[in-house]
Amino acid sequence: MNLNIFTDFCAYWWLAWLLPFLLGLLLGWLIWGRWIRKVRELEDDLARANSRINDLQKKLNDCNKEKENIDREARDYKHQLSTAKAEISSLKTSQTSTDYRASITPIATSPEKKHITNPTTKKDKYAKVSDDNLQIIEGIGPKMEQVLKENGIKNLENLSTTNAEQLRTILDKYGDKYRIIDPTDWTQQARLANNKKWDELIRFQKADGSDSKAEKMFVKMGIIKAFQLNDLKAIEGIGPKIAELLNNNGINTWKALAESSVDSLKNILDSQGSKYALADPKTWPTQAQMAADGEWDKLEEYQDFLNGGKDYS
Repeated sequence: MNLNIFTDFCAYWWLAWLLPFLLGLLLGWLIWGRWIRKVRELEDDLARANSRINDLQKKLNDCNKEKENIDREARDYKHQLSTAKAEISSLKTSQTSTDYRASITPIATSPEKKHITNPTTKKDKYAKVSDDNLQIIEGIGPKMEQVLKENGIKNLENLSTTNAEQLRTILDKYGDKYRIIDPTDWTQQARLANNKKWDELIRFQKADGSDSKAEKMFVKMGIIKAFQLNDLKAIEGIGPKIAELLNNNGINTWKALAESSVDSLKNILDSQGSKYALADPKTWPTQAQMAADGEWDKLEEYQDFLNGGKDYS
């Protein structure tokens, strides 16, 4: 009996190893199948991600093209705006071309009046503004001035004959950091500066409601007087007390003073009794209009004809 059992075991010993082998093979197949599915899922995710990236890249390219179109339109609009500014400036100049000096008796006939400054001498105060000072142009700082001079634009005359497209080409050579800079109206500004039309340049730079870079520069250089915006004391004949009186009566700006009638100004002064009996507001609206228009040279020359703000002609 025992011999038979031993014989049977020897005949079927491999069965004892077959079952664990089959179980291990089945487990390996299950694990392998799981990883195969996982890999396929990751491959599908990667394919979807690549497709998404391609879509986003296409949209980015479309956005860049749209941005270029918008930038081009913006440059066109700014060019049209600068042209409109120039036309407005020319129109203002033509409207004010009637020389106020025509109605003034020559100063030499009246010994009481100030001696009028020679117009040639008057212009000499701008002699310190050198022709190679490109920073007087709104939009041009020290680095930009260096860039322009590196490219042959050495002075205001050179800049006045360089159009916006040529300037854009120069800026594009220096990469994206200069892409947002708009040189559209630099040529127009340079023409005014090169022709020494300083008042027109100041009005041009102020046309969009901002301050004038040229005006600030002239103040620092001592070329023109520094007044705060709408400071009524810029008007000859108006001191701190009268300025305060006018402010209290609603006249707070040069424009408001320019639009005030002489009679209304007299009534304001008369309301204080004899305190301001010697004050004569006859020229104040005229002076205020020049200040409001930024015509500082014209105002200064006009004030040279006055005596304490009074016109005795």
